[in-house]
Amino acid sequence: MKPYLAIILDSFHSALSSRILWVAFAAIWIFLLGIAPIGYREDYTTQFRWFDVENGTQMKAMLARGLVDPSEEETALGRVARAFPDDIQRKLRRVGEGNDIRIYKQDLADAFNTALDDESWYDADAWKPTPRLRELRELDEIADDEIAEAQRRRRARLRIEAALPGVFAAQSSQIITLQYLGYDFPARFAIGKEQFKTLVNQLVVPLLMNWLLGLALVFLGVLVTASIVPEMLQPGSLHLLLSKPVSRTKLLLAKYVGGCAFVLLCVSQIMIGLWLVAGARLDLWNARFLLCIPVLVLLFAVYYSVSILAGLFWRSPVLSIGIACMFGAFLFVLGFIASIFDTQVTNPDKIRSIAFCDDEMVISTAGRGPKRFDAEENEWVQLIEGVWPADYIVPPVAIDENTTLTARIEGGRMNLYGSGSLDLLVLDKESDFEPRPSVRLPVGTVKLFLMDDSIVALNNMGLTMTSVKTIRDSIRDEDDAEDEEQETEKAGVSQWVKDLLQMQGGATEQFQSISPRGVSFSSPVRVSAIPSERAFIVYTYGRILRMTLPPPDAAPDARCDVVAEYSFEGDGAAPVVMAASGGSILVSRKSEPIRWLDAESLEVIAECERPGDERIISIKALGDSDRFALLAADERAHYLRLAEDKIVVERLPQKEVSCIDFDPQSNQLVVGHHIDRMDFFDADGAELKPLSDKNMRPSIQSWRSIDKYVITPLQTITPRTMELGDTMSALVSGESSLIVNSMDDQDIQQLKVTGPILSCTAFTAVMLAISCFYFVRRDF
Repeated sequence: MKPYLAIILDSFHSALSSRILWVAFAAIWIFLLGIAPIGYREDYTTQFRWFDVENGTQMKAMLARGLVDPSEEETALGRVARAFPDDIQRKLRRVGEGNDIRIYKQDLADAFNTALDDESWYDADAWKPTPRLRELRELDEIADDEIAEAQRRRRARLRIEAALPGVFAAQSSQIITLQYLGYDFPARFAIGKEQFKTLVNQLVVPLLMNWLLGLALVFLGVLVTASIVPEMLQPGSLHLLLSKPVSRTKLLLAKYVGGCAFVLLCVSQIMIGLWLVAGARLDLWNARFLLCIPVLVLLFAVYYSVSILAGLFWRSPVLSIGIACMFGAFLFVLGFIASIFDTQVTNPDKIRSIAFCDDEMVISTAGRGPKRFDAEENEWVQLIEGVWPADYIVPPVAIDENTTLTARIEGGRMNLYGSGSLDLLVLDKESDFEPRPSVRLPVGTVKLFLMDDSIVALNNMGLTMTSVKTIRDSIRDEDDAEDEEQETEKAGVSQWVKDLLQMQGGATEQFQSISPRGVSFSSPVRVSAIPSERAFIVYTYGRILRMTLPPPDAAPDARCDVVAEYSFEGDGAAPVVMAASGGSILVSRKSEPIRWLDAESLEVIAECERPGDERIISIKALGDSDRFALLAADERAHYLRLAEDKIVVERLPQKEVSCIDFDPQSNQLVVGHHIDRMDFFDADGAELKPLSDKNMRPSIQSWRSIDKYVITPLQTITPRTMELGDTMSALVSGESSLIVNSMDDQDIQQLKVTGPILSCTAFTAVMLAISCFYFVRRDF
């Protein structure tokens, strides 16, 4: 063992003698000293910023109505609008008069910030009808002569948000301000401390590790260690080493370990230094941060194994460096192409939701729009052409055995109000599911519900309803829709602003608002319908409300009644998923246990831990049977039922699940997995029974064939070094996925952990085996 330790030390000393290494050491120490003075402090979230405004058009419409509508003069909305600077008020009045006036979000934010300094606009009676969060109610109880200035400004902001419900993005009550040498950075993070930690752990640290440290240290390591093997092969050096009782294989491996030990020293310095700075200055004492050390060494080990083989074959340090760099460039290009295929080819085809029409199914996908299954061709057929991944497709809803409803919002994934007014699209089996426009949906609609003979639309302003008969009577062909659009354009801008409430996302001519008066939907919002009881279960910013529809013979302007309410402790802005059956509600918030509630009283019946401690992405009720299916962030589906006041959780066998849904006609659970495949389960009894004969395996078309038969095999036989960034992100954050939320949609990015490590380890082992075989068999 001693001879091999001596060889390892010799390799290590050889690397240490490099001037490049000492320059790198100096750069590392200067970098750590440079970031050491960084720090942070927490402030109340008071200042408005442009990105706090979710939709400028909607806010302009609300503020304009507050100025031009006499009935709004003494309301909270009108008083806030009249507190704006004169130039902004003039622009808003022109909007209310029918002019298309551009007002930038930053100008609106500045106007709100001006109102924070002088609260003469506030009147307690005017704010009584507004929906107020718990935090605002608590601040209102503090006397004006006792409240701190920061709390007063926070209270003023919450009062403004209460006056304009549904138009501001949900923000934490406190935000982070970064400091350097005690001075504030110019920009503030509009997130709380926990969100700041998540941002650093899941995005900043992996980005730093994968690109800055990964590329720099790997290139530096290859540059310094490339000469170790060629120097060993010099006649004098090699003959001296082989004169000792050592194995050629162990000799080469010892040289390899010595080079890796050098990189381990460099990586450990900077990682431990960063960990100490992050802990001492930013209060991010995350021990998982140090797990990046072996991953970065593994990254170097891959390229060093290529460098050693090149050094054995050509005996030139320059060629060793060149070959390793070219190999790295090849892996980068392959990884880039694979990511393009993932985002543009495979992911857009993933099933998101399903509507069941007798023996037909209409699905919405992540980026291709609605499709139906053609059994004869065994493939999914596109129903709307020209859909982009940035478009939002309202999940289809079947209103009978032949007809499905949906809608397309162009650019809706980034901004649900991006395309303004939108048509409800009717897909009828008799017309081969060709989409036909019908009534105008409220702006920003994200979900539809079938309630008896009515359709209910959800957006951030609340719930609106129309009858199925109205929809059928309003079906227009494509030419009629174009003529109507042209007539609207000829009518001028005055037609566009005829009703400012419609610009806000309020009721349209066909859709009547049914949200309870005095109740606003503050993000995050989730809604589940119980058609058999004409009820809705609404989650809004930490509260669950049970609402009942007005009776069929009620007045036309009748609204839902709130009959029960339940409030959650903790952060109201925490992401949530929910579903309701006839008598039960299942709720899961980001990092909390799953709660089973009684649908009538909203009392908690039972709780259980999240399967595998994973975030829950989707929950579906299995009819009125008080049973549920849920989809976790690890893309595994689970079946839940209540037994003796305990929640029983059973995992389903499918992997890479993207969608779960329930067919009430056949009483079957449908699991969409592996992009666009489907498996069926009979849910008649207490146990789910797989229906293998109904499983759907559509054929793979066009570009997906290239991905399956070319890109995937190439990734299989090459090390997946580009995915080690995901590995570090998962190790540091403790999460297996990144989740992007919208109002009623969630995108999941799986963080690959074991796959890249196994791939890189296997490749390194193969390359070392080839190098050892060549070294043993070749007469040097």
